Amino acid sequence: MASTPRRVPFLCRTNLRHRWENAHTEDGERFVRCALCMRERWTGPRGNVTGPGSMSVGQISGGNY
Repeated sequence: MASTPRRVPFLCRTNLRHRWENAHTEDGERFVRCALCMRERWTGPRGNVTGPGSMSVGQISGGNY
């Protein structure tokens, strides 16, 4: 019997709101993910959140703004 795919909540699909939680891998590495849709957030070397939606125009285009 095939299982039905899990539905992603509307606010997560539209990227309006996530419920961020701390998590860790089996080898102990920490990361941040949404508790509802399991989308991951990346942290930079200083603990700053990076990734889609958190970049400035200068970072995206490669310029120094």
